[in-house]
Amino acid sequence: MSMTPDQQQLGQGAVSVSPFPGERTVHGLFEDWADRAPDAPALAFGAVALTYRELDERANRLAHHLLAAGVGPEARVGLCSRDENWIVGALAALKAGACFVPLDPSYPAERLEYMCRDAGVGFVLRAGGHGTEIPGRHVDLDTLDLAGQPSTRPRVRVGPQSLAYVMYTSGSTGGPKGVAVTHRNIVRLARSADAIEVRPTDTAVQAANISFDAATLETWGALLNGARLVGLGKDELLVAQRLRGALTAYGVDVLFLPTSLLRQVAAEDPAVFAGVRHLSFGGEQADARTIASLGAHCPDTELVNLYGPTEITVYATAHRCTAQTGADRIVPIGHPAANSAVYLLDEQLRPVPDGTAGEMFLGGAGVARGYLGRAALTAQRFLPDPFAVEPGARMYRTGDLARRRADGALEFLGRVDRQVKVRGHRVEPAEIEDALRALPGVVEVAVVADRAAHGDTRLLAYVVLEGADPAAVRAELSERLPAYLVPAVFTQLAKLPLNPNGKVDLSALPVPAADAAAPATELTAAQRAVLDVWQEALGRAVDGGAEADFFAIGGNSIDAARVRSRLSAAHGVDVPLQLLFDHPTVATLATALAGLASAPAATAAPVPVGVGAGRDVADLLAEFER
Repeated sequence: MSMTPDQQQLGQGAVSVSPFPGERTVHGLFEDWADRAPDAPALAFGAVALTYRELDERANRLAHHLLAAGVGPEARVGLCSRDENWIVGALAALKAGACFVPLDPSYPAERLEYMCRDAGVGFVLRAGGHGTEIPGRHVDLDTLDLAGQPSTRPRVRVGPQSLAYVMYTSGSTGGPKGVAVTHRNIVRLARSADAIEVRPTDTAVQAANISFDAATLETWGALLNGARLVGLGKDELLVAQRLRGALTAYGVDVLFLPTSLLRQVAAEDPAVFAGVRHLSFGGEQADARTIASLGAHCPDTELVNLYGPTEITVYATAHRCTAQTGADRIVPIGHPAANSAVYLLDEQLRPVPDGTAGEMFLGGAGVARGYLGRAALTAQRFLPDPFAVEPGARMYRTGDLARRRADGALEFLGRVDRQVKVRGHRVEPAEIEDALRALPGVVEVAVVADRAAHGDTRLLAYVVLEGADPAAVRAELSERLPAYLVPAVFTQLAKLPLNPNGKVDLSALPVPAADAAAPATELTAAQRAVLDVWQEALGRAVDGGAEADFFAIGGNSIDAARVRSRLSAAHGVDVPLQLLFDHPTVATLATALAGLASAPAATAAPVPVGVGAGRDVADLLAEFER
């Protein structure tokens, strides 16, 4: 591809370069801090607290165990845990020369099996009773005795281009695809301190589920900079007053939240983050009013909007929201982050002028190796970077559209294809459609996204069925896909609308009809009050029967937080979020609320990561990922 000097300038002007230790490894930089400040606090997860020396030695012993078991260079080690064990396991895998594969415990067994099979996982490190259904060789970290293993660091040759982890994202070809990320990619993220500065005296939060690449930012952003990493209880994140208490109790300085969760917390109490020095967010388009409200209530908190897909290692652009006001309609995604490049190109891969929409191509040191085991797809999405000075550099084709403003900031405009963001997730509707077509009784299907009344994006499924009903289809789909991929609303049609070319006409799909509410006589006053709150939180009418299940009708964890807040205000008591998960129907929740109102008030204590069994807050909060 030949370019004029002006075109070359347009491309090269979108690069941000900053010195960083790109020749080092993730565990090597962590070990530097273990040597420099061995007694400094490294982890605090519930009752478990480890210094940098203790974390280093614990990971060393586990690494020696893995090496003795035959783990070799770039071997894939699965991690299935919610507590500090996943960080110990990740460090141990890296020290052994292997890479880790995050396996979110909330995912259905079929999904976890697919990921392990696709990645070629040989060992699964698990803890907290999770991962027992995953086939293969297991190491139970809760019972493993490592006393006989040396605490010294293994002597294994690992370089900056060695594989560090494989993280799975939604795929348009019928299954998730594994993004292969190197040590150098992570080091660029953690040690290029322009958008996010983490100090050795800081306390940072690890709250994202391990299959969400924000966990990379949280974990290594802290541990490669000498900071303390605190595991925040999952249910605390969804209840504003509990989040405020936890942030204060732990003295949190640095925090990341998915944009959708930030919106929910800010709506309930925008001053929650007033004591946090740095608050970053990302995963979907930010709401200008929310950011303006946060700025007014948290004047000393730096608010940073991050943008970037998993393939670029968490984020490639950042926008400091200091000057954001209520009059600003759009929150930009900002400028290239350190050692990142952003090119806006046309269909011929030529730079477009400022103010003109173009597809975003991302370059720099964050560009991942590619898709594991998918050479053809890697070649389609990871292209040679014609603007880079570094020989052999590549750029990632995002499929996102943006334009550059006069001040140089980028504005996100949407997608080239059907990919959508749902509560921070990157979702390919084609993957859901393929999974639905594989179910008995499903003849035709189309999946689209729309905006709910409260501003969050929801998935809608339109199905043509034979010998099946939508409720049964939804239940079976929930056994195969993670919660974030299960549509909130299923609409049964006699046939799908087609355009003149014989393809499904997505624009002609009907707006889902509101379910007819049951007559008020079928419900008690308490049950009707519960149903009214549900409908307000969901932004739509729902089946008013007493046996209606909140999650079966499409409610999610963010919706549950809205319900909890409204019920607390209506009943004058602090309604525990877990109450909604334990009593998900109209009838059972109404009864539980009556009992709660008559019980003595109790003070809720912080819940460590991993507490709870079955269907709980931690499971549903796992809906957040890119």
